[in-house]
Amino acid sequence: MLLMSRWRKSKALFPYVWMLLGLAAFTLAWHGASRLWGPLLVATPAETGAAVLRLFASPAGQLSLYQTLARVAVALVLQVVVGAALGMLAGFYPWFEELLRPAISVLISVPPVAVALFVIFVSGGGELQVVATAVALGLPLLYRGAVAAVRTLDRDLLEMLRVYRVSRVRQLRTMYLPATLYALLPSILLAAGLTIRLMIMAEIIVGIERGIGPALSLARVHMATADIFAWMLTMAAIVLLIEGLLLHVVRTHVLSWQTRR
Repeated sequence: MLLMSRWRKSKALFPYVWMLLGLAAFTLAWHGASRLWGPLLVATPAETGAAVLRLFASPAGQLSLYQTLARVAVALVLQVVVGAALGMLAGFYPWFEELLRPAISVLISVPPVAVALFVIFVSGGGELQVVATAVALGLPLLYRGAVAAVRTLDRDLLEMLRVYRVSRVRQLRTMYLPATLYALLPSILLAAGLTIRLMIMAEIIVGIERGIGPALSLARVHMATADIFAWMLTMAAIVLLIEGLLLHVVRTHVLSWQTRR
């Protein structure tokens, strides 16, 4: 039994071992690419790490990171709220889904750059335009997830709620909203990473003064390859951190609700 217990504990560590091996292989390949093409095109891992520390130590780097993350948070909340609301309405009323279908299809099919340029032409550049661009581009993902969530609800349970004359407000609070948010979790996880990329693209195209996007543009102008790689590494770390936090919320709160259903 003792050997079996030790084997199970060691087996649980295997995924982390493989992850560390993959990280080491990626770092070696990165270093090899830097040696092959030169640090002007590909910064070394050591140079990138030093640049990350330098960016986080500078007030300008901290401000750029804070402002972009604040915009991402606002855009993601708006995507979830608006996407869930519109998706639930479309799930309840098929005519509403058909009414929104042309707009959603356009947002899905048109390249993100074209949407950002359209926003600039219509309303100019600024904080609001950057957030609006990211929201518009990420909204269809949450909208479609909410539509599918509403239409996959347990019809027998919904009928029981009607038979016992449970109020619409209580149905919405105890059934529709939790079930929709639970079904939307995979879409929210995808939207988190997508919103960061869209936000930085919108910052560059719209041309605001502060943020990761403008910092990347400035580093490109000055050929500061290490800074470019440092921001790329920072963005990857932010996406992993946000996804980890969302998964923690899922495990601690949402899955417990699903178990009690």
